[in-house]
Amino acid sequence: MSYKLPLFVAAAFLGGYMLISNRQLRVNEYELKVSKLPENFVGKKILLLADLHKKRYGDNFNNLVNSCIAAEPDFIFFAGDLYSRDETDMIPKLALMKRLKHIAPTYYIFGNHETDNMDNAEALALKLTECGVHILRNNMEQIKIGEDHINIYGTQLPQRFYRNEDFSHNDLPKITKDELTKLLGEPDRSECNFLLSHTPLAFRAYADWGADVTFSGHCHGGVIRLPFIGGILSPERKFFPRYTKGIYKLDAEQGLAKLAVTAGLGKFRLNNPSEIMICTLERQE
Repeated sequence: MSYKLPLFVAAAFLGGYMLISNRQLRVNEYELKVSKLPENFVGKKILLLADLHKKRYGDNFNNLVNSCIAAEPDFIFFAGDLYSRDETDMIPKLALMKRLKHIAPTYYIFGNHETDNMDNAEALALKLTECGVHILRNNMEQIKIGEDHINIYGTQLPQRFYRNEDFSHNDLPKITKDELTKLLGEPDRSECNFLLSHTPLAFRAYADWGADVTFSGHCHGGVIRLPFIGGILSPERKFFPRYTKGIYKLDAEQGLAKLAVTAGLGKFRLNNPSEIMICTLERQE
């Protein structure tokens, strides 16, 4: 009998900790240095969101929206998985994106859950475009401030890079520079090129293709985070994925390429609070 009480206390503590972990929402600020950043973009703030899925954050997403308002971003990037593949009611998500768009210009790409239900995705994309949200689907737009601009690309990756037809994750093909060139074309490497791509796991390909900065989500911070180790699991069921949360860098032809990965907003997580990521742009000297 003596061991039952400690076990009960430990189980209650763990259960409470898991509940708190799933409900936390943090605003984390990062400095993002970019070598080719135009002068008028220095000091501008990008708010990066991803992987909302079925999480609500209060009535009408009020807690999430209010946190975004308080951050005072200049731009909002939503890097995919606005909803889960089995969701059919898009009205709440449409309302959320409209509210975000009124905070700052908002750029959105599809994640693997959107492309798993293209009927919903196409209908939502039409409504979002009508209300002024910028949707990037293997194309590029320019963000302009005065006479300066940044090229912003967004991928819509085929499902074969995320899962097999039987929903297994064995032997998935790798995203390559050549594949990105087929989807996006060649970037102008003399200019500053940002890329929104849902999965961060192809950072090497993004850098080789020509992205100065890539913005991603997908890995949910590694689901469970361990001290001194980081995230332990990717959506592809791989242990200890390399890119789960924060700013990463790689040497590339165009200079030092950066990757910003948000831990995302939704789904189960442990020792891994949901995240609104704020990236303040600075010049890499």
